[in-house]
Amino acid sequence: MASFSSEFLKRPVVDTNGELFGLLEEIIIDTKSGQLVELLVDVSKEIDPSKLPWPMEDGLCRVPAQEVSRIADRIHLSR
Repeated sequence: MASFSSEFLKRPVVDTNGELFGLLEEIIIDTKSGQLVELLVDVSKEIDPSKLPWPMEDGLCRVPAQEVSRIADRIHLSR
C-alpha cells in the first residue's frame, strides 16, 4: 500500500475553483477496510488555517475523505 499511496504525495490539492489549497503530505487509510479516511495537507501560506472547517494537527490540515471529489493530476476538494 505504501508504494501506491506514495505516488500521490506532494500532489496539489485544489478547491472547487481550482485554486491551490495545499500539497498532500499523507494519506490515512483504514487498515481493516482499505477505505480512504482522510488526507493530511500542508496548507498554502496564503490561507488562514483558523478559518478552515477542518482541524489542524502538527501543522497539517486533516481533510476528511468525504471532502474529496476526485483524484487526478491534482486532488480536487468538493468545496
